[in-house]
Amino acid sequence: MIHRHNNNRRSDDSEIRSKVELLAELQIRQIELEIQNRELKAAQQQLETTRDRLSDLYDFSPVGYLTLDKTGRVLEINLTGSAMLGEKRASIVGEPLTAYIVQSDSHIFFHYLQQIFNSPSNTIIELRANNAQKFPNTIKHVRLESIMVPGTKTCRTIMTDINQLKETTNRNHELLQENRRLMQNLFKIQEEERRLLARELHDELGQWLTAIYAEAEAILNQSREKGPIHTSAQAISECARKMHEIIHSMLHQLRPALLDSLGLVDALLDLRKHWHAHHPHIALEFKLQGDLNRLGEQINITVFRIIQEALNNIYKHAQASQAKVLLSRRSNKTSIDNNLLLYVEDNGKGYRPDQISKGLGLLGIRERTIAAGGKFTVRSTPDHGTHLHVRLPLSRLNKRRRTDDF
Repeated sequence: MIHRHNNNRRSDDSEIRSKVELLAELQIRQIELEIQNRELKAAQQQLETTRDRLSDLYDFSPVGYLTLDKTGRVLEINLTGSAMLGEKRASIVGEPLTAYIVQSDSHIFFHYLQQIFNSPSNTIIELRANNAQKFPNTIKHVRLESIMVPGTKTCRTIMTDINQLKETTNRNHELLQENRRLMQNLFKIQEEERRLLARELHDELGQWLTAIYAEAEAILNQSREKGPIHTSAQAISECARKMHEIIHSMLHQLRPALLDSLGLVDALLDLRKHWHAHHPHIALEFKLQGDLNRLGEQINITVFRIIQEALNNIYKHAQASQAKVLLSRRSNKTSIDNNLLLYVEDNGKGYRPDQISKGLGLLGIRERTIAAGGKFTVRSTPDHGTHLHVRLPLSRLNKRRRTDDF
């Protein structure tokens, strides 16, 4: 009996201990769960904060974000994008983007969509956006940059407002055109001054030198040989002849007479003759290709001055033994653009790009080329000579010349 009682007591004590241990374990588990719960709540709050931050970054980004399907329908758009289109987001989602694009740009957009889904790389286009219902007279220039989302029939698009960029670009273009007009006027005035100066030198000083030379020759014919008068007259005659050569060279630099009377080709051939006479140590190869007649005074003097300056540059700086000039007129029958191409090369000492200076004469060539609406490039390597390339659009120059004639 006593033994059974003791067994029952031990059983009760064991049960109590088990319950106490279970209770302690449950309490520990409860604490762990509470800690985990607090951590989960903190993580959830952090996720919500991050989500809100990302949402704000998405919605208030300086650029518009859109998701488009293959038909150009807007599936998603941020607030910046909807503001660019001048409409609430809810009204845009589900609508085709073409509803907010200038109608004449719609075909460009559809072609752009095809490119997006046929190319794995980013695709960029510029369009004119317009909310015809609310702001019919307001057009906004935007740039779209899109990439297809792999495994879907959608694309992610970044929309950037480039209105200010367009205005700046247009303004820069206007300033460039104005600068070209000013340079054209400057060169026109400069050439007119050169023409007048050449005429004065030829008509006034040239006549006086001719008279002095004739008088000296008359004195030589009437004086005794080896007498003082004969010697002085001979010196005067030689000085007059030398001054006449100098003035003739100055006239050639100021205004080549053949350019006005016979045209560009004859003036260039005369320039080559003048070069061979004065610089026989530098072999000059001269090639003229295509129809170079009837180009007009403006293009004639522009080309002549560029070649003249380029050859002077070779003589003064290049230390070359060979030079080459190629002037070619290229016409495209399928285009209104006729181009005049000029190449000037030498085998001189060349120079590094950082050595370009006004002294090399390249600045004047560049200014004349830009004023004529052309393009100028120069390539040079130390000890490997210099290559100069000028491209002039004749159609623009001829059009401008016809306009000026009126």
